[in-house]
Amino acid sequence: MRKHSQARGMALVLVLWIVAALAVFASSLGGVVREEAKVGGVTRDMALGRAMGEAAIYQVLQRMAINPADFAQYQVVSLPGAHQIIEVEIVPWSGLVDINAASPVLMAAVFSRLGIGSGEALAQALMDARQAARSAAFGGGVAWEAPEDLLQVPGMSYGIYAQIKSFVVADVDGRVGVNAKAAPPALRQLLEGVGPGQEGIPSTRYRLTARVIFEGQGAAMVMRDVEIAGGVGKAALPWTVLSAAQAWAGRI
Repeated sequence: MRKHSQARGMALVLVLWIVAALAVFASSLGGVVREEAKVGGVTRDMALGRAMGEAAIYQVLQRMAINPADFAQYQVVSLPGAHQIIEVEIVPWSGLVDINAASPVLMAAVFSRLGIGSGEALAQALMDARQAARSAAFGGGVAWEAPEDLLQVPGMSYGIYAQIKSFVVADVDGRVGVNAKAAPPALRQLLEGVGPGQEGIPSTRYRLTARVIFEGQGAAMVMRDVEIAGGVGKAALPWTVLSAAQAWAGRI
């Protein structure tokens, strides 16, 4: 009789343990499902935001191709979208720091004012790496083809690159300074008082960023670097997309 009671007790304990384990599993599964639902929602919004952002950017590009001179300075264009106004930021490349030609003073100022270690030391490392890359380039061309190439510079971590990537381009015009009127406000403020700028520098290349807001969730950021040929022709688009990126800004 005692053995029978012990067996029933053990069976009850086992059942309770299984019920508790299932409860924990169900709770964890519910959390996973909720997280997957959030990620799925962001993925859906990002796809929609990319489509809306690209549409807004192409509308701006059509205006720029007709009269590029109207876009020689930094500006933000507002366009009607689906249920909201979409803002497109237009930054001529002349208003950004050209990593292929920027002066040591300019690079040191960017690093130092962003609070990145020894700005002068990192700027000098960039100058040395740039000269080595230019010497190795076929035909003595530009040192770097994309801003990401800065990650080849000794001491340049991804964290540092992430801080400066929105301010730099790999251009081919050899300019050592920045056209303040074409620069975005954050870079203009960062470089305030740093030597003479290069006002009035024309540019055929631009960085366009469309921000598509999803209320209470975040925003899809759609970025395109483009070159404007000017004029409207039938054979091909009057612009060339040099690079494309998109990102989500907000909670997931």
